[in-house]
Amino acid sequence: MNGNKTFAERVKAQREKMGLSSTELASKLDIQKTRVSMWETNGTVPRQEMLFKVCKFFNVSADYLLGNDRTDGKNPKNKTISSIQRGLEQLSPTDLQTAQNILKAAFKDAFGGI
Repeated sequence: MNGNKTFAERVKAQREKMGLSSTELASKLDIQKTRVSMWETNGTVPRQEMLFKVCKFFNVSADYLLGNDRTDGKNPKNKTISSIQRGLEQLSPTDLQTAQNILKAAFKDAFGGI
């Protein structure tokens, strides 16, 4: 396997956890079954738009599916935090750095730093 092994394992585990066949998952995501098979067999990571769609469907973060997060990958239960997180995931690296700097400044004033 030349792809992302963790991605393959986690997509399959999430699908099975929901009790879906690969055909059913493909149908729900409006894609061909072969794409799901490529994710689960080869670890082929979809393009960003589809990756976010998969994350939203499973209610997990992209970091979790890609193996960058060791938690269970669940998005925060707080809807406001979840909304902010989804917004941050859409930012370019430069804009994300700007947002991080703003948040650090805000938390420093409010909580004495983070």
